[in-house]
Amino acid sequence: MPFMPQVADESYRGMLSERTDQSIIISGESGAGKSEATKLMLQYIAEVSSRNSGTKGGSLEQQILQANPVMEAFGNAKTVS
Repeated sequence: MPFMPQVADESYRGMLSERTDQSIIISGESGAGKSEATKLMLQYIAEVSSRNSGTKGGSLEQQILQANPVMEAFGNAKTVS
């Protein structure tokens, strides 16, 4: 699964212009690169948000990057039926 920066960019810009929550669904088989795609997407959004806010290494950027392990844990969770 290749990283598609336009998906992250559209989501970020939609959040700013429409003032609505955005969702990105990353799916695929085991070993398809979902975790890596998620990490790259979060890094991209963190970079763009820090660039647009005029700060480097700001609080929002750190919060976004620190969310990755939690997001990955949800992605690895199994629903028991």
